[in-house]
Amino acid sequence: MNLVKNKKVVLGIVLGLFVLILITAGGFFDTMYVIGVFTILFGLVRLVYTLIRRRDKRKAIGILFAGVIMFAFANEYGDFDSESPIVEVKPSAAEQEIEAKEKAEQLALQKEQEEQEKKEEAEKQARQLKDIESALELAESEPTRENYDKAFTLISSLTQENESFADRLTKIEETVKIEEEKILAVEAALEKAEQEETRAAVEEAEVLTAGLVVQNDALNSRLQQTKTVVEEQERVAEEERKAEEERQAEIAAQKAEEERQALIASEKKEEEKQAAKKAEESKAAQKSQAQPKQSEKISNVVYVAPDSGTKYHYSANCRGLNNAN
Repeated sequence: MNLVKNKKVVLGIVLGLFVLILITAGGFFDTMYVIGVFTILFGLVRLVYTLIRRRDKRKAIGILFAGVIMFAFANEYGDFDSESPIVEVKPSAAEQEIEAKEKAEQLALQKEQEEQEKKEEAEKQARQLKDIESALELAESEPTRENYDKAFTLISSLTQENESFADRLTKIEETVKIEEEKILAVEAALEKAEQEETRAAVEEAEVLTAGLVVQNDALNSRLQQTKTVVEEQERVAEEERKAEEERQAEIAAQKAEEERQALIASEKKEEEKQAAKKAEESKAAQKSQAQPKQSEKISNVVYVAPDSGTKYHYSANCRGLNNAN
């Protein structure tokens, strides 16, 4: 019992010294606040211990209640928000000079930093405006949806609205819509040319493609492929036409040759016929010429009396011929 009592006395002395130190260092309400917290913790531990050991809980509840009262009282009336008084020590003249110099350097550095930030911000804005101008010029020269979206994004990032940029962007959007309609027309014409594979369809697609402000590599490639197919077909057709013309020319030449040979044969036959006719006519002429000569010889015949006459007479009715007979 003496040992237990001694322990309690020693514990009371220790707690008293602790409370005294807290009061001296931080004030009454601060000390009460800390004691209240420790009392609540001790009461909770004691309450749990009595519950486990199934002992009397009244002391533990009393300790816990006392801790709550002290904590609430200290929290209600204690000034925990106010700062502790600070004893200001006035610096010396040298320290004040150094402090002033450091403060001036800090102000100069701060001003320099602010000027540098302003300069960087101005340069950033200048670059931003330059990028927007370049994007607008590109979208105006090549009005595609991609270029329009890029310019729109850059203009939307501006902190202040720029009416000039907005007006130009509106015009670009209208041009982009027109260009997209032209592209749809070109695609329809290309599909027609690919299906029909005719020179007229290809030329129509070429006219529409040439009307695009921005040439489309994919559309140009399709057009060139279709044009190559049509040109190949035309080349084959031209070769077939020439071959047919040559064949027809050969047939015509052969027919002409046959007609020429037939004409030659006919002319030869006619010549032979004419030659035969001429020969007959010549023979008849010769015969007709021969008959007068014979009559001429006959006209020179002399008559002689066969029995007694020795003289010749030119006429058979000559009187002398008759007397001789």
